[in-house]
Amino acid sequence: MTETAVRRGPLWGNTPASQKRRQNILLAAKKVFFEHGYQIASIDRIAEAAKTTKRTVYDHFGSKEALFSEVVAFACRQFVELLPKSDELPKTPGKGMRAFATRVRELVGAPEIVRFQRLVIAEAERQPALGQTLYEIAFLGAERVLVDYLETCIAQGRLKSHHTGISARTILDLATNTPRLRGLMALEEADQDQLSQKALDLAVALLESRFAPSKTAKN
Repeated sequence: MTETAVRRGPLWGNTPASQKRRQNILLAAKKVFFEHGYQIASIDRIAEAAKTTKRTVYDHFGSKEALFSEVVAFACRQFVELLPKSDELPKTPGKGMRAFATRVRELVGAPEIVRFQRLVIAEAERQPALGQTLYEIAFLGAERVLVDYLETCIAQGRLKSHHTGISARTILDLATNTPRLRGLMALEEADQDQLSQKALDLAVALLESRFAPSKTAKN
C-alpha cells in the first residue's frame, strides 16, 4: 500500500455510497477483531469480510491501528444506543433507576461486550487512547443518559435538586462492577451476584428516599 493511499484515508467518506462502504468495513472489522483479536486480525481478512478490497480499507482508514481505534469508538456508540433513553424510563424515579441499571448490567455482562472489553484491555497498554475512548463514550455515555433522566425527574418535581452525577455514578458502579469483573474473569454466576443486586436495590431506595420531594412541593 502506497503512502499516498494511506494519507488519503481521512478525506474519504463524503458521499452516501462512501459512507455506506465505510459502515460495512466497520461492521466487518468489528466482527473480525472480536473473533480473532487485534494481533491476528488482518486487513486482508477484514476486506474479505466486508466484500471490498484491501486498498479500499486503507483508503478509508489509513492503517490497521486507525481502523481498530474507529471500531472501538463505533462499538462504544452501539452500546450507548442499546440503552433506554431518558424519556423511555418509568416516571417513578426508583423504578426508572432500577430499569436503567438492570439494562446496563445485562449489556455489560453480555458475551460480545465482555469480549470487546477484553480486546480493548489487551491493547490499552500499547494504545492508551483506546481505554480513554471506551471510558468516555461507553461508560460516561451511559452515565450521561442516567443524569439526564434524574435531571428530568428534578425538573418535573419528582426528585429534589441534588448532584445527579454522584447519584448516577453510584448506581452505575454498583450495577456494573460485579458483572464486568466476573465476565472478564469468565466466572459463573454466584451468590455474590445476588448480593450485588441487593446492594444496588438498597442504594436506589436510599437515593429515592433521600431526594423525594416534600409533600408541600407536591401540592
